[in-house]
Amino acid sequence: MTDSLARSLACIDCGASYPLTYRLECERCRGLLELRYDLERRRTAGPAIFSGTGLWRYSPVLPISDPAHRVTLGEGGTPLLDCPRLAKELGVRRLLLKCDGPNPTGTVKDRSSATAIAAALQFGYRATSVVSSGNAGSSVAAYSARAGLRSLIFAYERASAPKLLHMAATTSDLIIYKGVYDDLISIWDRLVEEKLFFDCGASRNAYKQEGKKTLAYEIAEQTAFAPPDAVVTPVAVGETFIATARGFREMREAGWIAQVPLMVAAQATRANAISRAFREGAAITPLKIGYTVAEGLAAGNPGKKGDWVLRLLREGKGIAGDAEDDEILAAQRRLARAEGIWAGPTGVATLAVLIKLLGAKQLDPAQTICAIISETGLKTEAEPPSRQGTAFDDDSLRRLVTERLAK
Repeated sequence: MTDSLARSLACIDCGASYPLTYRLECERCRGLLELRYDLERRRTAGPAIFSGTGLWRYSPVLPISDPAHRVTLGEGGTPLLDCPRLAKELGVRRLLLKCDGPNPTGTVKDRSSATAIAAALQFGYRATSVVSSGNAGSSVAAYSARAGLRSLIFAYERASAPKLLHMAATTSDLIIYKGVYDDLISIWDRLVEEKLFFDCGASRNAYKQEGKKTLAYEIAEQTAFAPPDAVVTPVAVGETFIATARGFREMREAGWIAQVPLMVAAQATRANAISRAFREGAAITPLKIGYTVAEGLAAGNPGKKGDWVLRLLREGKGIAGDAEDDEILAAQRRLARAEGIWAGPTGVATLAVLIKLLGAKQLDPAQTICAIISETGLKTEAEPPSRQGTAFDDDSLRRLVTERLAK
């Protein structure tokens, strides 16, 4: 017996409907697919339909039918932190940060890995694979190991050492690739078609994407179903943005929330194909990109998912912005000092973009604004402070403390 209310897959372009099989695109027009759920059951039952804790609390609005397939490492249920000091610095009435660093592998990717690996089990796969700039690789590797599946992790050669160490520890097969994400993903995608492994990439798999939808449900519950006026989400290919927007839309359709928040897409300037197209009112032009400190946002060609993000932004009157690497690192330091939150550069790109949009008067500071902080800083490489120590006696220690506190 299942409590999942998933009923079908539907093409976002032509509307064609399909049963809940493992399918990555529409047979009719090759459009992307999204999952559809029993709206009447959701409307009638209300939020009381959820029980338990963590990500699988939301199993009725996730597509995994057999509870035995619901692999977990304890993901979800992450804090939504009110940040009054930083809000005051920025001149914002109220600033909320949805911090996903406490997830098991330190990243928002654990939400999509949970549903991806569960779907791999559901459809009888024995191996998984992903092309990753860092976080996705370590997350998919960990969840595959948890489920007893083999994983082939293709990792960016410039991924940070903590991420590579984590991948090497958990995956059965770690392959380092030269170049950037865009250089390998199109070749790898062709192997997906041969069904040699289960697709754990961000490009097409609706089952994987769905796990990140729980961000919206958690934010709604943590605000007593009065969600923020605006939500800033990180965007590389666009999975987190699309899934979060979908979650809010589902709750609005069911009558659980009054309106969907203004959705804001945040990119790194060095990989800003979507925000550039949005500003120019044009179609997306793929970019040839180099390195950005926001490793998880390093995608120059977001493909069909990028087009989907652009459509959602324009239909929902959303906003897109991007930040330079130095702005992202400045936001990282500012967040750590103001609120004690140590997040990675990928994780704080949303804050950096939020700061820029406030400065450009594109966001209303009188509103409640939420930014998704997608990773912990403990998975990144940064220049450590000097290790040169000082020997103290009573007088020198007292003098140092007195001088420091007087500043």
